[in-house]
Amino acid sequence: MRILIVNTLYPPSSVGGAERSVALLGRAVAARGHDVHVASLHDGNATLEEQDGLVTVHRLPLRNLYWPFRPDHRPSKPARLLWHLRDRRNRRATRDLIALAKRIKPDVLHTNNLQGFSTEIWHWARANDIRIVHTLRDYSLMCARAALYRDRKDCVERCGDCRLLTDRKKHNTPLVDAVASNSRYVIETHERHGFFRDTPSRVIFNIADVTSVVSSPERPGREDAPGLVFGVIGRVEPEKGIEVVLTAITGVEGDWRLRIAGGGQTDYIEGLKARYPDPRIDWMGFVKADAFYDSIDVLIIGSTWPEPLPRTMIESLARGTPTLYSDAGGTPEIGPMAPLAEMYAKDDPEALATQIRRALADPVAWRARRSADPALLEQFSEGAVAGRYIALYSGDAGGTAT
Repeated sequence: MRILIVNTLYPPSSVGGAERSVALLGRAVAARGHDVHVASLHDGNATLEEQDGLVTVHRLPLRNLYWPFRPDHRPSKPARLLWHLRDRRNRRATRDLIALAKRIKPDVLHTNNLQGFSTEIWHWARANDIRIVHTLRDYSLMCARAALYRDRKDCVERCGDCRLLTDRKKHNTPLVDAVASNSRYVIETHERHGFFRDTPSRVIFNIADVTSVVSSPERPGREDAPGLVFGVIGRVEPEKGIEVVLTAITGVEGDWRLRIAGGGQTDYIEGLKARYPDPRIDWMGFVKADAFYDSIDVLIIGSTWPEPLPRTMIESLARGTPTLYSDAGGTPEIGPMAPLAEMYAKDDPEALATQIRRALADPVAWRARRSADPALLEQFSEGAVAGRYIALYSGDAGGTAT
């Protein structure tokens, strides 16, 4: 098959895990003999073409008011509104993508995040009998912020702004032949709001190399150390629940340390340091994942926004790291796979504090590494994920292929 994968960004351009997941999938499908092309956007005026191994990458110019992925760049509210209004039905971007598709002649159009492209490409694909598969990697089809989260609360109902800016996308969703996501939560959330209600759907995890990242069970200095070292890794921002974690753990007596790995807005992080000056909190900044996981006993995944499925949960499974995780989004779907993990209510610091106290009451158990069931981890393997997507491309929503 010849497959055209569309995603807003592609490595090395990246703002999150979606780009990495798209790249891993494209490479895996290409390695199984299929002709894979990727269309993404870049901050330039020309179309660029390059090779990522067996994958041909086409970087198209963004046809909108500004490049939205510059760090610390905050356009005015009117500019943001105009950007999203154009994104509803971006004719210039659609023409660029159609021109590329006509040259490639794909059998399958696999769309992912479409900010900057718009969903109008689905009309052309349907008119030309090209199978359309869409992967939901966030909530951008139904929410201008892509998070269904505003003012530190879940958006139970879509606000007027989002209805205005995304209802054209909702109107186009019946054109899609099959929809996938890495969590059932994301699919059901879209269906509940009228997206993809009659579209065959399937949960397919993202590729994660869960065999090569496993940490050594013997971590020097930790096996018999007193107390517990808890850890948080990822972007330091409110929706990741960092304030819930800090409030919870600083209210717990006992022998603990907290290591926070990752970056964020400087003023926000400095404000947190001022509010939570406890010397047992170690602000590590950016560190390598292996070094971080080997330095902690218990991982905390504290997301308060409905995160589809955090890669950190998969990393903890692979490493056998005991985990405390919030009940936000899709995380509870794989949390039970862990040999030792406990869930807590996402906006409740005392609920997390209770779980921390339970862990501190039995430090030997919570320091130990335990391997997850290999059959469960296999669901994240390159072969399993690529096979499920190839089956979906071919129209077999329930099977696998290689």
